[in-house]
Amino acid sequence: MIPFHESALLPTCGGWVPHARPDPITGLVAFPDFHAVFGRHLVDSLVSGFSVGVAIGDVDDLKSYVEDSNEGDPECFGHLAGNALMARCGAVGTTWFRKQLFSAGCMSTFGGDEIIIAAAVMNSAKFKPTIVTLRDRCRQWLPRTVSFGIAVVTPDTPGLSEHLHAPLRIANLVLAGVDRALFTHKSARRRNEGEEGFVVDIDLDLRTVGHVIS
Repeated sequence: MIPFHESALLPTCGGWVPHARPDPITGLVAFPDFHAVFGRHLVDSLVSGFSVGVAIGDVDDLKSYVEDSNEGDPECFGHLAGNALMARCGAVGTTWFRKQLFSAGCMSTFGGDEIIIAAAVMNSAKFKPTIVTLRDRCRQWLPRTVSFGIAVVTPDTPGLSEHLHAPLRIANLVLAGVDRALFTHKSARRRNEGEEGFVVDIDLDLRTVGHVIS
């Protein structure tokens, strides 16, 4: 059974996405609410002297998990097993988020089997270890691993300054850069039979929308 989620329990801090609604399956911030304000939060954070860490996680082989569940459980159908997995993923993520010391940030859905973490940070080097911890918790509590692409946006990020007047465009470029690089890396791992459940750094360049550091 998919739990009912209270908006008061959303994984947000520091005033981000103040009017957010919960995604009905994961309990994370619903993507439209996050997307509408992320660019403004990002620009405001940079102006205030913070960097902004962005991580996108994608569940590995969710399709095969759903298919196997439907074949093995007579009461399982459609995307029911996938919804249950994502509900647990949201619960794991929310518990993890509440233990972090982000100055501001939130955790949101992103498509059917993706999640986003965005946070204002003073020490960008500490962002990746926090995501590695989340990756490890997902591996412990979920029936499938979750792979993450991460980037840290700073005032020196190439291509950023020319879009400061358009926060929504910055948001789209940042999210597209991280997402595309994540899936480029996932495709390469599949071809080479590499390990799933990875965390990959992305050298974000808004002029070219992301490169994977190998």
